[in-house]
Amino acid sequence: MPAAEFALTLGTAVIRLRANTARQVDRWYSVMTGEKILGIEGGGTKTAWALVADGVIVESEKLPPSNLRLTPLDQITKIFRVLPREVNRIGVFLAGCATEEDRAALLKLARSVWSKANIVAGSDRDSGMAACLRDRDGIAVNAGTGSSVTGRSGSRIEKAGGWGHILGDAGGAYFVSIRALRSILRAYDLRSGEREFAGTVLRELGLNNFDELVRWAQTADKTKVASLAPLAFKAAQEGDEPVQRIIAAGAIALADFAAAIAMRLQLEAPEVRLMGGLFENQKSYVSAFAGALIEKIPGAKVAMCESPPEAGAAWLAAEEKLQIPMIEKPSEVAELVSSTEQANPRSANLDRLGAREIVELFVAEEKSVDEGLRQCVGQLARAIELAAGAIGNGGRVFYVGAGTSGRLGVLDAAEIPPTFGASPDLFQGIIAGGASALWRSIEGAEDDARAGALAMDERGWRTNNFANLQCQT
Repeated sequence: MPAAEFALTLGTAVIRLRANTARQVDRWYSVMTGEKILGIEGGGTKTAWALVADGVIVESEKLPPSNLRLTPLDQITKIFRVLPREVNRIGVFLAGCATEEDRAALLKLARSVWSKANIVAGSDRDSGMAACLRDRDGIAVNAGTGSSVTGRSGSRIEKAGGWGHILGDAGGAYFVSIRALRSILRAYDLRSGEREFAGTVLRELGLNNFDELVRWAQTADKTKVASLAPLAFKAAQEGDEPVQRIIAAGAIALADFAAAIAMRLQLEAPEVRLMGGLFENQKSYVSAFAGALIEKIPGAKVAMCESPPEAGAAWLAAEEKLQIPMIEKPSEVAELVSSTEQANPRSANLDRLGAREIVELFVAEEKSVDEGLRQCVGQLARAIELAAGAIGNGGRVFYVGAGTSGRLGVLDAAEIPPTFGASPDLFQGIIAGGASALWRSIEGAEDDARAGALAMDERGWRTNNFANLQCQT
C-alpha cells in the first residue's frame, strides 16, 4: 500500500485511540487476590497513577509533574503523600530516572511514604514499554512533552531519543512548540508580516507583543512551552506552511529513531505502539508518523497503545502477570445539583429582552445579594475575627475556590499587597486547576481532592477548625 494511502486510512482502519478517561479499561492485567497494587508514572506534564485490586483499576487520577531530574524531590514526596497509602505493591516509574543512583534515590523517596509495601522503581520508558507491549518484542514510541523511542528483542533493549529538551526530545510537544515560536519571530524579522498563528499564541498567553513573548519564553519551563503544541497543530490544519513543516519534521525524526532501533534489533516487521499526548490527541500526527515509518519499514505494524503507562507501572509491580480482561468501574453520578448551578427562572427569556430590560433585571437581582449578606452578618463577622486572629498569631489567609469564585479570590489576594502594603505571602489565592484556570475553564478541577490537598500541602498549611463557619443562602 502506498505510504500516502496508508497514512490516510490508518486513523480509522488500524489505530484505535483509547478513551481519555480516568477509569480506563485495561485489556490485560495481573490478578493478585487480596492485594492492592499502585502504579505511578511521572513526567514533565503530569503524574498519573492507578490503583488496581483483583485485576481492576478501581481508582486513577493525574497530579502535577514529577520528573526526577527537573522536579524538586520534596515536591515529588508531597505528590506521593496524597496517593493511596494502604497498598501492598507499588511500581513507580519517573522520567529522569536514568541510572542506578537515580533508581536508588527514587526507591528511597517511595519507601519514606510506603514503608511496608513491595516497591519497584525505574524510568518512564520501562512503564511505557510495559503498557504498550507487556513482555513482547517490539518498539514503543512516546511523544508527549518530550519524546523517546524504546525497542526490545528478547532480553536486548535499544533506545533512541529522550535526551531532554535541550539536547534532544525530537518530535515531542516541546520540539514542536519551540520551533513554532521561532518561526513566528523569523517571519517577523524577514518582514513577511505577522501570521495569524502569532496572534493566536499572544492571545493564548495573554501577551501584547513579541517583546513580551520573548520574555515569557526566557522564563517559561519545558512544560509551559510544550503546552502550546495544540495551537501549532491547529495552525497546521488551517494551512500555516511553516508549522506544517515543523510537525512533519517531528514525525520524520521519530520514524527515523524507530527505524534505527528496528535495524539494531533486526526486527523486520516490528510491532510499533504509540503513546503520549501528541499521538493521543493529534490523529494527524499519528498518520504523519505512520506514513514516514512505512516508507522505511513497509512491514511495520503500527497501532496506538491501548493501556495507560500507569497501568504498565502497576503491571511491572505485580508478581504474577496473568492476561485476563479488566472490568471498568462505573463512574459515580452526582444526583444533586447545587443551587448555584441551577438556572435562574427569572432570566429564562434573557435573549428576548431589550437592553433596558436586561439592566433592570440585573439591578433587581442585586437585591438577593443584599438579602443573602444580611442573613450571614454573624458568620461574616466571625470570619473577620478568625482571620484577624490568625494573622496576629503569624498565620496567613488563603482564598481557595474554583471557577469564577476562584478567579475572584485570586484577584482579591493579588490586590491586597499593593493596596494595603501587606506581604504577598500573607494573602494567597488558590484556584482549582492552577494558573491556567484563570483564563480558561478547566472542567472537573474542583472535584480533584488530591490536587487540592497537594496545593495546600505545598504552602505548609496547617488546619484549624472552621467546620461551623458556614453560610448558605
